[in-house]
Formats: sequence, structure tokens, C-alpha cells
Amino acid sequence: MEHRAWKWVRFAYPREIPTMLQPEETQYLYWLGASVWMSGGIVLEIGPWLGGSTICLAAGMHASGRPSEGRLHAVDNFLWREFMVARAPLPIQPGDSFEPYFLKNLEIYRDIVVSHAATLPDETIEGDHEATAKRSANEAGVGALNVAPGDGPIEILFIDGAKSWRGMAHLLRIVRERLVPGKTLLVCQDYKYWGTYWVPMMLSRLKDYVEPVHNVLGATTVAFRLKREIPAAALDALEDHVARIPTEKGLALIDEARRLLIEDGDRLGSANVSLCRVSFLAHQGRGDAAAVAFKQSQEAWPPFASSEQLERARTYLRDEKKVDVARPKRFLVEKKFLGAVNKIRRSFS
Repeated sequence: MEHRAWKWVRFAYPREIPTMLQPEETQYLYWLGASVWMSGGIVLEIGPWLGGSTICLAAGMHASGRPSEGRLHAVDNFLWREFMVARAPLPIQPGDSFEPYFLKNLEIYRDIVVSHAATLPDETIEGDHEATAKRSANEAGVGALNVAPGDGPIEILFIDGAKSWRGMAHLLRIVRERLVPGKTLLVCQDYKYWGTYWVPMMLSRLKDYVEPVHNVLGATTVAFRLKREIPAAALDALEDHVARIPTEKGLALIDEARRLLIEDGDRLGSANVSLCRVSFLAHQGRGDAAAVAFKQSQEAWPPFASSEQLERARTYLRDEKKVDVARPKRFLVEKKFLGAVNKIRRSFS
């Protein structure tokens, strides 16, 4: 997979726009708009939040010089959630629409961006507060996304807002006919995030129809190009709920994604994907097995690699499943070492 092409682009991210993206992802998305998108179709973004990813794509599309008016379609339910407050303290209440703030952040590119308030269907995960906090609620009053917005083929499909197995499957069903073999990119922002097992599982499930092309090593994004049309029957055959996926089959799909990253030389990415077993098993109601999977991942964690996602999974097990897994001493030593290295780097910057 390509790792470097976007690292040489010059793009100053507007710091006034809150984002959950890593710096390398902002470069990558700008590069997609400027150098990969050819104006032969639209860019469809699922889950722009306050527009951090949107402005990167739009700025790149504008810089490309190709016709871009109305070509970037951003879909979100635009409903404010409690967990968002820590990242952007807007003066609105949970359940209110934050679409006006999104549009204000994208004002400079309003000729390019078209927003759509819609939601993807999510399966319910009983007894899991974290899943509930981030998934759509039926009473929210936002219509379902049942038709892909915009006209013509989809050149780039940026997926950040598919927050469940059911939502991801639904999205692929409604965009299927507008994806172009050999051209369409499926850019999966959560591919290497421990809590979104459905993303690597789904792409492993569809390996006969897609090929990996870009791996953002400094973040969680991996992009795939459509090799050939995904048959409707292949998507219709997908289970409607994570609890209906045979456990061993799901674990095998995660392991396949993990091995893909190992072969690409991405040891940290593969370790993070391995952690997807924790959230998958927990959502299947297998808390004890999730704890075992966590311990296995922890034991195999790459030395001196970031353990941020490992700690998030540890916190999840403690708070959601009441399972407290001890932290090995080596992580404390490595954390001190990395802290010292970063301090030295900052002194020279």
C-alpha cells in the first residue's frame, strides 16, 4: 500500500475547526481532493462532524482546479451528543442540531459542499453505554439515509459515520450501484480503531471486490479501491445484527485484516486491529472472551509503540464490563522512555 505520497503536500489545517483527525489524516484527505479526485464523480462523506475532514477534502478539490461546485456531499445526523462536549464546547444541548456550526465552518467552500441531515440504522447493543452514546436513536427525528445523495458516480466514499455493523452494511447497499470498478475509493477512517470492528470485518468480507491501496501510518485510515462490482446478493447476505455473526467467522475476519497490516509493515496498526476482538466479543455478549482477547493483545503489543488504543480498551472493559485487567510494568517503563524522547524532540523544535 502507498504510505508516503500525501506527506509532501503543503496544507495548513484551520485550527479553529475542532477535529478528531490526526495531522497526517488532514494531509491525506487534502491530497485525495487535490491529486486523486478527478472530477469524474462526486465525493460522498459519511460522518463529517463539525467539518474537519470536509474542509480538508474541499480545500484539496478547490486547489485541484477541476470543476468542484456541488461535488462534495456530506451526510451526518448532525445531532449533538454528550460525549462531544469535551471536544467542542458549543452552546447547544444534547439532541440539538449542530448543522449550522458545520455550515459556518465550511462557509469558504459553500459552493463545493452540500450537507444532508440523515442517519444510518444501527443495531442496539444491550447494556453497553458507550455504544448507545454514539449510535442513532429512533426518536431523534432525523430521516434514514436510503438513497445516496448527489448525481453520477461516487469517486471517493469517505466513511467515518458508519457506527455499527448494520449501519455499514446499509450504507454499502445504497451506494453499491454508484461505485465504479477500478476508480472508486472506499476510504475507511476507522479501519484501525479498536472499537469499530465492523469496518475491518466488512472489508475482509468483501476482499474479492476491493483491494487495499493507501495506509495512513500515523492514524487509523486505510483506503480500498473497488476492483469489481459488489453483487447485491453479497450485501444482502450480510447478517443484520452483530450477534448473528458466527463468532469464529468474525474473529477470522478481524485476523485477516490484522495480517494485511502486518504484511504492509504496520505493526501498531495490526495491534490496534487485533484489539477489535475485544469490542466484537463484548457486543456479542461474550465479556469473558473479550477479556481474554485483551490480555492476548496486551502480551503481544509491539515494544515502545503507542498504547493509546490499548488503554481505551482497558478502560472500556473496566467501565462497561466490570473487568479490571492489570497493566504490565513494561508499559510504565516504555511510557517514561517515550515521554523523555518527546521532551527532547520538543526542545529541538
